[in-house]
Amino acid sequence: MILPADLPYLRWVLLKLLASQGGGYWAADGSLARGLDAIGFGASMAQVRAGLFWLADVSAAEIKTAGENVSARLTQAGLDVVEGRQLVPGIKKPLHLDLEE
Repeated sequence: MILPADLPYLRWVLLKLLASQGGGYWAADGSLARGLDAIGFGASMAQVRAGLFWLADVSAAEIKTAGENVSARLTQAGLDVVEGRQLVPGIKKPLHLDLEE
């Protein structure tokens, strides 16, 4: 369960997971949720989707939907955040996670 205070960290981890997919590739929300679980950052599907739509609102990710399915891919702005070249209020790198490739 992600608390409201942890949402900026969830958003950064979602960007990092999208970045690990490689440039231009779409990732399904379920795949991202499993990635979060694998690193002990469990979030509900509603929180994953809300995080993805929030990232799309700040142009850090692109979203596409098909029925109830949601997929996302990283934008250049999102990659800039992950690589520390750009700061976006509401996105914060969790210091306790080591997510390097």
